[in-house]
Amino acid sequence: MHLKNMSFFLLAFGISLLGATYRWGDSAHSIGLISERGGKVRHPSFLKSGKNRYALIATATVIPPYRGDARVVLEGEPEMDHEIYVSGPAIDLGLRRLPQFRDSVLYGLQPKDRVAIWVVMKPPVIDPICGMAYEDGFINHTYKGKDYYFCSKWCFSSFRKEPEIYKDRDSVSGKYTLAFYDTKTGKSILRVPVILKGEGDTKDECGHH
Repeated sequence: MHLKNMSFFLLAFGISLLGATYRWGDSAHSIGLISERGGKVRHPSFLKSGKNRYALIATATVIPPYRGDARVVLEGEPEMDHEIYVSGPAIDLGLRRLPQFRDSVLYGLQPKDRVAIWVVMKPPVIDPICGMAYEDGFINHTYKGKDYYFCSKWCFSSFRKEPEIYKDRDSVSGKYTLAFYDTKTGKSILRVPVILKGEGDTKDECGHH
């Protein structure tokens, strides 16, 4: 029995190590602390703009004396389609409790709890001139085999005049936030910056068009 438990432990450790060391091109990992004082994040999560989807994993530890329920939301403009999940261990050895997660709320957080949140994001296509997210009725134009969408004849005309300048600006870039709010007080208990960078963006100066 002891040998069996040790084998499970080594397998779980190996899977965790692989997840911590390997990063896909459309993913990022952030580490934070959930706290009554607003929380703290180790560093922002940077993602390269231009992908069709992104995956962010945010791991966080609850700092005493915080106890409560936390709503998890993705904030930023333009609004991005996304799904939020709680990730459990690949093999549950029963070493720690896992807070329940329903309807974007973490229930029953207690001091020293550790949570892992997965956010799968699908950015919208945007007008390369003004940055407006795609809506029905946009003007469609194909340039060098790629479809572009424009909110108005003015934006379409601007693109046609100088297509080489605007051809790669149809992807979302800028600052988003994965935010945790206490459901009773509405106060922020952790904010994780998520930054989508375009080719011309610097590390600290990244905004929407």
